[in-house]
Amino acid sequence: MFDVLYDALHRELDKIAQKYDDGNELTAQDLEHIDKMAHALKCIATYEAMRGEETRPRKRYYGRY
Repeated sequence: MFDVLYDALHRELDKIAQKYDDGNELTAQDLEHIDKMAHALKCIATYEAMRGEETRPRKRYYGRY
């Protein structure tokens, strides 16, 4: 149901992760974005679980998260 949002959040998390692959320091702003995106992903998973929808296959996303 939320496939587009789920994928968009993971793409944004990947962009942030790539920024820090070079050894950059984590900024407070990026940490806040990471926190909000992780919370959104948990909310989507909880909503889908409560509705009894089939859980998202892990192989659908090939990123690091």
